[in-house]
Amino acid sequence: MEWLFLFGLGAGVAALLLYALSVVLVLPKTRGAMFVGTSRRRIRAVLEALELSPTARVVDLGCGDGRFLRAVWRRFGVRALGYEINPLAWFLARGLNFLFRIPAEVRFGDFWEADLSDYDLIFCYLFPDLMSALSEKISREARPGTLVVSANFPLPGLKPQRVLQVGEPIYFYRL
Repeated sequence: MEWLFLFGLGAGVAALLLYALSVVLVLPKTRGAMFVGTSRRRIRAVLEALELSPTARVVDLGCGDGRFLRAVWRRFGVRALGYEINPLAWFLARGLNFLFRIPAEVRFGDFWEADLSDYDLIFCYLFPDLMSALSEKISREARPGTLVVSANFPLPGLKPQRVLQVGEPIYFYRL
């Protein structure tokens, strides 16, 4: 039994080191932001507030482990795209999508370099220090009628169409 405990302890320490390394590797881009998953309860509330056709184009900026991508597929049949810069979160998202046979694409890369003009829905759960620049990017690139959903933090300069309170606020914007 001791070997089982030691194996579990070693695996836990290795996972923590891997997590720390993945955060450090992207530190210049994320300025210290870490992967924090959106709760299932909050994702469920977002999905209940949406009406999407299976042909809708959806992007998740900083998709983490891909749980929003999987949820939007299950609910609406929408093949969404996620961007993730944290290697551990990207690997986890790709693995879980494969395991659950979700046809969402998760790109390892920086969403700041992505063109947002083709999307019907832009979803994000990002830290407040990014929201001003993201608001400018969305205003510049997204087409009229695009729905933007931001979990926790508002997009400066944009007026929310709706705000849900599910623990923290969830902001809905229609451009």
